[in-house]
Amino acid sequence: MAKIISLTHGKDLDGIASAAIVLRYASKIGKDFEVLFSEPQTLHDALTKLVHVLNKDVSEIVISDLGLNRRIVDLVAEILKNIKDNYNVKIRWFDHHLWSDEAKNKIGKIIDELVVNERFCGAELVQRSLLPDDAVAAKLALLARDADFWIFSNEISKKLSKIISYREVPLKNLVETLSKGTFWNKDLERKFKEVLSKEKEVVDKCLETLETHIIKGFKVALVKGKIPAGEIAELLAKKGYDVIVVISPEGKVSLRRGNSRINLVPIAEKLNGGGHPFAAGGTLNYGWFDKFLAKNFGIYRKKEIVLKAISEVLP
Repeated sequence: MAKIISLTHGKDLDGIASAAIVLRYASKIGKDFEVLFSEPQTLHDALTKLVHVLNKDVSEIVISDLGLNRRIVDLVAEILKNIKDNYNVKIRWFDHHLWSDEAKNKIGKIIDELVVNERFCGAELVQRSLLPDDAVAAKLALLARDADFWIFSNEISKKLSKIISYREVPLKNLVETLSKGTFWNKDLERKFKEVLSKEKEVVDKCLETLETHIIKGFKVALVKGKIPAGEIAELLAKKGYDVIVVISPEGKVSLRRGNSRINLVPIAEKLNGGGHPFAAGGTLNYGWFDKFLAKNFGIYRKKEIVLKAISEVLP
């Protein structure tokens, strides 16, 4: 049976909802489905792995909620061209992050459909193209929008976002559950309560690492540890921080803003990442020794690279 592969962002509700919509689409047209997860800065690696699982049964690849960083445009373009040259497969890409015109032109010439629109979240773009008249897909898209644009007017989008952030359920299982129109159930409620029970402890532990830096008159918070950035950013924004930085033990950098005048995207790009003006991310490219020091001794190297990037971008 023909198969559709979904390559999506695995860190938030928008990416998970996008995959759920693709699964629903595949089921409706009688095709098998497989989902793979990636982050924007490692997209070229994810595509390389995808090539290894390609075969004649794969008829379509749908990429969603994954922006394209300037430094890997050529790498990604080369991989996609290789796929198109060697496999009879349709490639669609739906994203709402900031793309350069060069990236749009290069990728748009290779794949079958490229939709980049910052006014919508990724799941909305997938739903509009694949299942425009499907009520479940439309609800999924609205939940994703509520979370991705930090509106949070819906309790379910809040709860799902927390569960995803803390990796409390296998993501593939959640994709399947959501695709069937089940947005909440007893198992998810139980997982949510488990998250709440440990959330305060995690936040308090990370706050112990808080560093305050004043850069060009802006108050910058730097927090180190394994915590979803949104959880601690909301708290620190209320305390008057303009930029909130979270560095993970793996060297991943999450950026959030407490000041609506600041655009985080140029900062993220200097850190080999990307995102939105209000929420973005990058990487410090930690090697094994950097990770060892962070995980075992709480020593986070290269943080000055983040501070330098912020200093270069802030007005």
